[in-house]
Amino acid sequence: MRRNTLILGAVAASLALTGFVAPTFAARQKPTPEQRAEWTIKRFDTNGDNKVALDEVHVRTAETFKAFDTDGNGQVTREEIKAVRKAHGQEWRAAKEKTGADKTAAMEKLRETRPAMLPGMRHKGFKRADTDKNGSLSLAEVTARADQMFKRRDTNGDGAIDASDFTKTRKI
Repeated sequence: MRRNTLILGAVAASLALTGFVAPTFAARQKPTPEQRAEWTIKRFDTNGDNKVALDEVHVRTAETFKAFDTDGNGQVTREEIKAVRKAHGQEWRAAKEKTGADKTAAMEKLRETRPAMLPGMRHKGFKRADTDKNGSLSLAEVTARADQMFKRRDTNGDGAIDASDFTKTRKI
């Protein structure tokens, strides 16, 4: 009898815990394509026209390259990329531990200063972007890769990326 009571208590406790945790998981939904488009355009659009032109991508690419080129030698290595991402992750965790207005201000600052994705940041992308195969990326290599990515994203070929370029169209 006592064993049944313990089992019943454990089941009840686990159900209660699941009830508290479920809303947390539900709140973590993947962003919609429209949200991703809005965030991307906001991040790159410097003139406020809700479009991203190639020159805006070049400016952002140069800024990002500079953020990752920590030793200032004009080359970005995988180790530099890992170090910058690790440092940003530590800052993010420290900001999450704050409370109230301090936390909100710290998180907003981190969102604004977060280094953008650098073409070639992931392993396969790094290999593709490293056209001279010297184990590091130059600004020219990164810019060339960004140009390729821009042309692929500019689905209607108008020379600018806007919200319509983020929608997937099906050919029937």
